[in-house]
Amino acid sequence: MWKSVNNGDVFDIGQTINGVSKFVWLNGKWHYFDKSMSYEYQYDQNDLTKLVLTNEFNEIILLGNILNSFENL
Repeated sequence: MWKSVNNGDVFDIGQTINGVSKFVWLNGKWHYFDKSMSYEYQYDQNDLTKLVLTNEFNEIILLGNILNSFENL
């Protein structure tokens, strides 16, 4: 369980929503990737945030943070 979600955090939620299971938190909104394109999550942002933060079934994995790669540039 996480206390917060940080800008750039990437999570695998362990289940699929419209065929997608990996989501990234960017600038206060959830996004997902389909091939090479990024899309804003179209459903309730708060529901996905609650799902990630509670991690009720311990199936959600923090994969990393995409912004960490840019810290040393």
